[in-house]
Amino acid sequence: MVTLTNKAISFGCKITYPYTPRYKSFNVSYFHMDRQSQRSPKKHSDCQPSQGRENQTHTVECRITVLLLEASATGTYYCSVQWPKDIKVGNGTFILVRDSGYREPPRTSQRLLLLSFTGLLAVLSVLGTALLLWKKKQMQVGGKQPASRSKQPPSESIYTSLQHRETQVYAFIESEASNPPSTRSPLSQKEGPRVNTEEELGLVYENL
Repeated sequence: MVTLTNKAISFGCKITYPYTPRYKSFNVSYFHMDRQSQRSPKKHSDCQPSQGRENQTHTVECRITVLLLEASATGTYYCSVQWPKDIKVGNGTFILVRDSGYREPPRTSQRLLLLSFTGLLAVLSVLGTALLLWKKKQMQVGGKQPASRSKQPPSESIYTSLQHRETQVYAFIESEASNPPSTRSPLSQKEGPRVNTEEELGLVYENL
């Protein structure tokens, strides 16, 4: 037989005896042997003999109900019948006791658990929202920072450079042609040797 802890279970004892003065009166008790073959003390049963016919075989069936509180109560339960001059023990009934299954927690525990779970969800929601706002702010700040680039003046095109140089060369040629050697300042005459005008013009046209 199988039962749960804190559950009452009944097993039967069937007593067959000759209905004679010697066996008319008896007491019924029970005990059990656990898995380590340890025998428990006997416990008295309320089973009582019934009326039978003289010198006839008589049978009495008893129901013994026990309340098994722990899984260690697993074992073989025996009926014991004691007559004034004789004792008989039955074959035994094996009872397996299992721990009790799921028990519904008290209402106070359920309410406390529900409040704790709700509070935890609220805290996680607030933290998640704050984290999202912080990341969004960091992304906005990072997007507004200008990239550090060294500002360089726009380079002149090759055509502008050539045109500018051409103007300077022609201006120099015109100033040289308009001033005769005698009117030049002594400072200009003391300058080092210069390339003549034809060579300068040749270089200009060659560059063009």
